[in-house]
Formats: sequence, structure tokens, C-alpha cells
Amino acid sequence: MSNSSELLAELQEQRDFLLNSLRDLEREHKFGDIDDQDYESLRKEYVSRAAAVIKQIEKATTQSQSVAESSVAATDVPKKRNLRRTLITLLIVLVVASSSGWFVAQQSGQRLAGDSLAGSIEDSTASILSRARATNFVDPKVAIELYTQVLEVDPDNVEALTYRAWLLVLISRSAGDEVKQLAFASASSDLERAIALDPNYPDAHCFLGITLFRLNDDAKGAKEQLTICADKNPPAEVKGFVDSIVAEVDAALDK
Repeated sequence: MSNSSELLAELQEQRDFLLNSLRDLEREHKFGDIDDQDYESLRKEYVSRAAAVIKQIEKATTQSQSVAESSVAATDVPKKRNLRRTLITLLIVLVVASSSGWFVAQQSGQRLAGDSLAGSIEDSTASILSRARATNFVDPKVAIELYTQVLEVDPDNVEALTYRAWLLVLISRSAGDEVKQLAFASASSDLERAIALDPNYPDAHCFLGITLFRLNDDAKGAKEQLTICADKNPPAEVKGFVDSIVAEVDAALDK
């Protein structure tokens, strides 16, 4: 086995260990075998370490595929590789940002014209939230940065916790299983925190329900949250997301 193959195998073992540790941690927390403080600390550590390892695996895999892809048209190879690497890098940066509470803007790419991370913090929370709402589905990377700025000033801001998590879930839908698991760990934690801070905020219940179903195959947990969501009269645009998934959740429960 070549050195590169040995390195890749070692990285994959590390990834599997960390992802299994995350699954075990979620299970232990669900059944009350670990307190919230220890859970949060360990979750952040596992997510950050796993994200770093997955990024290394992506780099090593891309290098090893160069020869195999030599038969593909030269113009096609860079496009496919760059798209994959851009997606993986973006998702990993967002996962780590959601876990640690900061966002490295230069890694994720774009920034609103004239903005800087430090300078924007001087804006009022309401002003930053307004800009984030306007950017939500236009440029999720920028929106997540803005929500993170709000959370640096106001860590208990329910809207910022909720929508940063939701954007991470949306972006992760087209990623591989390992990145989805990291996204779930970060997003579900933020959404659960938002619900703990304000149990009557419907958006957090709605998005947690969708997240549980899409990223964790938990139809029972999803149904519970979606029912709470519906009872709390969510905004029309959020209700649209929920309506599109309720039938799938019910079908999964009927199996």
C-alpha cells in the first residue's frame, strides 16, 4: 500500500471514529446519560475535528483521482473537481462556524460590499437581522455570516439561532452523508437552543422537524415538532416548507 493510500485509510478511520462518537453522543444526550454542558462541549469538539478530517480526506481523494480522471475531457475535470471541493469547503466552514460561534469570511468567500466582520458588529442587532433576512436565500453564506454577527453581540437571539441553523440544513442537502451528519449536529443544537429560549417561536419547531426528518431519518421526532409548529401558526413562507414534507413524514410513520 502506498503512503498516500495509507494516509487516506488512516484519515477515513479517524472520520468514522468521530462520526460514530457523534452518533453515540446524540444517543446518550437523548436518553439523559450526559448533561447539557458536557454534551455541548463534546459535540463542538467532535464536529470541529471531524470537519477538519473530512477536508483532509477530500484533498487526498482529489489528488488520487487525478490519474483516473485523465481520460475525461480536460475542460470537464477541473469543473467537476472544483464544484465538489467548493461545496465541501463551504459546508465545512459553515459547520465549524455554527459550532464555534465565529465565521471566517475569507474562507467562505463573499461579503456584502463595504462590510467587515468587526465593523458590522457595531451595527444594531435589528439592522443586521434586517440585512440577513433580505439575504437568506439570495446568498446563504453572507446570511450565515450576518446571523453569526448577531449572535456574537446577542448569543440568545432566537431568530439568528434559528435561521443560521436552517440555512446550514438547506446547504447540506446536496452534500455527502458525513457532512450531513455534521450539519445535523450543529443545526439541531442551535434549533433546540432557540426552542429552549422561546418555546413559542414557531419557526424553530418547524425547522427542527424538517431537520430531524431530512438529516436524521427521525419521523417520530419530526412529527412531534411539526405538530407544535402548526399549532403555533407559523408565517406563510415557513408553513410552505412544512406543508411540503408532512405527507412524507406521515408515510414514514405508517410503514
